[in-house]
Amino acid sequence: MIHTPRTLRRALAATALVTIAAVAPLADDTATADSARTAPALAAGACGPVIPKGDGTTWTCTFADAFDGTALDTDTWIVQDTRRTGFTVGKTCFTSSPDNVRVRDGHLILVAREGRTINCRSPKGFFSTRYTGGMVGTRGSFSQAYGRFEVRAELPAGGGPGLHGGFWMNPLDMAYGPWPASGEIDVAEWWSSDPTLVLPSLHYNGRDPQADSGWGCRVTDQTAFHTYTLEWLRTVMRFSIDGDLCFARSWTPDAPQQAPQPFDRPFSMILDMAVGPATGTNKVSWRTPFPGSLVVDYARAWR
Repeated sequence: MIHTPRTLRRALAATALVTIAAVAPLADDTATADSARTAPALAAGACGPVIPKGDGTTWTCTFADAFDGTALDTDTWIVQDTRRTGFTVGKTCFTSSPDNVRVRDGHLILVAREGRTINCRSPKGFFSTRYTGGMVGTRGSFSQAYGRFEVRAELPAGGGPGLHGGFWMNPLDMAYGPWPASGEIDVAEWWSSDPTLVLPSLHYNGRDPQADSGWGCRVTDQTAFHTYTLEWLRTVMRFSIDGDLCFARSWTPDAPQQAPQPFDRPFSMILDMAVGPATGTNKVSWRTPFPGSLVVDYARAWR
């Protein structure tokens, strides 16, 4: 993984996660584009056992965090803070408080909470809310186009609507225009209103909501640890849960883009747990199962 100088990272920190959407084996496919060469190989074993590709070669580890320390590695992860960026999801005020973002016992824990009403201040003003959440991302420290991306995580219990989070990827640069023109990859998106659905999706100009989401990607118990994996190749993306393929998709963007656009540039990784909107099937209510935690055992990437 590559780290930017600390002075640049301080400048990036205020805006690093704002590009998140505000909503919202073929041998030839495994070649890496020049624009993707942002991540050198890590030491053998950093990503666990060596994993073979379909062409007989093996995946090369480029990113690994097992959260073994006592605090989040802020040279690797930037913490979303609504006070600095103005970014929010639904009713969530994102904070860097250990109540919302912490590392403990070898896990990253991101928590959505209900509490007393606060004025969530931001560069855009402020809004009143009772809800806080946690979000971290690798923009500014690690990004990559094509490859294998994976987290092992457990999700909150269901029981009512109102929580929303998971594992996302967004472009390092909005090269093709504002969302969704430059793309978004949801590896494992989750809502407490439908707790066994852990949805992979592609967002881009030309998206078909049915064909570009893996509606069959479910788990029997989301509160247990599961491994959520994306293999991103030039012409297809493949999504697996616990090693079992549940969704594959080749995309056809609207003109003037041509495949593999917009998914031909480096994306960063994002993890979050937030509170849903005031309306819709996942709206927050007295039935929302607070607090809700996304517990991440590790995050890894290969090329």
